[in-house]
Amino acid sequence: MKPGWVSKRGLRRCAGRTMLFAWQHMTLGAILAAPMVSAQAMEAALPPSVVQAIRKDFVFEGQETRYLAASVDLNGDRRTEWVVHVVGPMACGTGGCPTLIFTPQGAGFRLVSTFSVSRPPIRAAEQVSHGWRDLIVHIGGGGGKAGDVALHFDGRRYPGNPTVRGVPVSAGGLAGAELLIADFQSFTNALPLPAADEPVPGAGAGSGTGPSFACSKATQAAEKMVCADAGLAELDRALAGAYVKGMKEWPPEDQTRERAAQRAWLAERNACAKGAGGLACVKASYQRRLVGLQIRNGEFEVPAAVGYVCQSHEGTPFSAVFYNQPEPRAAVLTFGDRQEIVFAAPSGSGAKYVNPRVEFWEHHGEAALTWDGKAYTCRAR
Repeated sequence: MKPGWVSKRGLRRCAGRTMLFAWQHMTLGAILAAPMVSAQAMEAALPPSVVQAIRKDFVFEGQETRYLAASVDLNGDRRTEWVVHVVGPMACGTGGCPTLIFTPQGAGFRLVSTFSVSRPPIRAAEQVSHGWRDLIVHIGGGGGKAGDVALHFDGRRYPGNPTVRGVPVSAGGLAGAELLIADFQSFTNALPLPAADEPVPGAGAGSGTGPSFACSKATQAAEKMVCADAGLAELDRALAGAYVKGMKEWPPEDQTRERAAQRAWLAERNACAKGAGGLACVKASYQRRLVGLQIRNGEFEVPAAVGYVCQSHEGTPFSAVFYNQPEPRAAVLTFGDRQEIVFAAPSGSGAKYVNPRVEFWEHHGEAALTWDGKAYTCRAR
């Protein structure tokens, strides 16, 4: 992270990069063609069973998979299906990307249909076939004729290849159709698919009091603690919400870093549950991670930074911004081009802030800093 990332609202976000589809076997015109993704899709947080199904077939080592999604009642049973358009270098071809349809089953969702070589916009028509609304998708690329086609449900599924079994739809035929997923042109417009070990907001029992994950599938001791404690469940929901919010807004390099941080935090939380004072340790772990995410998301007003000069490193700028609002209290330390969030820890005198890599102690303007095992003696400017 770069120096000076602390703004009036928190850690400054880098300007997002536009990452267009530019894989060797694809061109932008072959896959994506228009300006923006729908707000409905951008806000979609997929149920865990849907995420698991997508990860099984469309996630490959070293390749990022993203998605656009919308929820809509397709079969008139007053329960919502999920329409998910998957994008990624290993998922798509020159003719388009796969779209998956999921319907509720038990406590989760089952896959009804997968159709390939499809492109947004994706719409739900007013017309119904065998009890399910027709879907209208765009096709084109790969040498095929571009246009919108309707897909009719056959009693079991939608057609697997829109270019073969899709029925052409004229511009007038789009009247009354509900837009589910709009056109877009940037890979980064799509949402990152959550990792297998990442919490997914809205995945709990739906009462508003459970955690972000399904307690029926809890296997870790820490997860069972969270399911049994309303306070921990509330922290879990808040943390999951802060994480997903950040993943929508952070630039790609920060998303990669935060995925690794999330996995490290989950390991820390799970280890807490196995040790002495497990409940208190799990709670403290949640609180630190949540505050760190809230700082990164700019949810706190930031006081003025305190500058320090470190002996033998006078040319390296060092500053601290102290957040006294949250619990636990925290500080953002910026030393040269490195930046860390540290948390208040017990101290016999002065103020002490720590994380696994950094320890900072300050008393009346005198400071001691240890960063990755290297010690510095500093004083306030």
